[in-house]
Amino acid sequence: MQKLTPVVDFHCDLLSYLAEDATRTAYDPESRASIPFLIEGGVVLQTLAMFTKTKPGSEASGEKQFQIFLDLPKKYPTVFGSQIKLVLAIENASSFCEEGTHLKEGIKRLAYWLKKAGQIAYISLTWNGENRFGGGSGSKVGLKPDGEQLLEWMSGKGIAIDFSHTSDKLAHDIFHYIDKRRLQITPIASHSNFRSVSNHERNLPDAIAKEIAERKGIIGLNFVRRFLGTQGEKDFLEQVEFAQNLGLINHMCLGADFFDDRDFPPEYDDLRPLFNPGFDTSACYPKLLTLLKEQLHPSDIERIAHTNLTAFISTL
Repeated sequence: MQKLTPVVDFHCDLLSYLAEDATRTAYDPESRASIPFLIEGGVVLQTLAMFTKTKPGSEASGEKQFQIFLDLPKKYPTVFGSQIKLVLAIENASSFCEEGTHLKEGIKRLAYWLKKAGQIAYISLTWNGENRFGGGSGSKVGLKPDGEQLLEWMSGKGIAIDFSHTSDKLAHDIFHYIDKRRLQITPIASHSNFRSVSNHERNLPDAIAKEIAERKGIIGLNFVRRFLGTQGEKDFLEQVEFAQNLGLINHMCLGADFFDDRDFPPEYDDLRPLFNPGFDTSACYPKLLTLLKEQLHPSDIERIAHTNLTAFISTL
């Protein structure tokens, strides 16, 4: 049997999948990032993002997902923490601080999570729309005062700031505020593609992508069809070729964004299937890496598969 290339992935929604129903397990194929799929794909490190919408109850959902993260190595000791390392991330700051919660209380909760988890790879201030911290994709809103205070707290704590769900205005405001206050925070995009290739507001404009790279951040290739395209193999190759042309290969990684279709809002039913056939679970990574041989040198494939992200996480 051919040895699998080690894979490190920067974003999946296994935590929110498990939090939705107590009968769900990490072996369920519906999550698209189940234990069998992760093993088949050669995954050695998986970043688990805590996902909540901005609404009442988001803190309770965040607490539940955080406890699930702590329990996974205990529940599956032969896999998580041994065969596959897990790293925590936060996709929406509303998970620890709702709109009506005093900011000090929200940051106190976040500080506790950081202490218990040992590391939080990144935080996204918001998801789609906006919240108390700033404007997400689909909005024109920038950085708000609570967002500034959260950035101040994050500085020097080894937590990256995620741009995958920022509005363009919020992204530029974060750059400006980091510089203005000389904060020690690295910007990243955990699961985003390039807008010049696939024209969607969730994808990165060239200027923001290049700025992330200049600040030693990293960008995770997203597998969702609405952000990637409907042609599968061709879309992956076009995204990677564009990264090459921008000189960003040393800043690229995988951020597949796998999640369960059942947890996708029904108002988006017209977007199904959510992933291209053959690239719809964590088991697809060997197939993708083989495909990339058409475009990249083997050393660059290794960088995207694991070395770029492993090195980045070790610096946080």
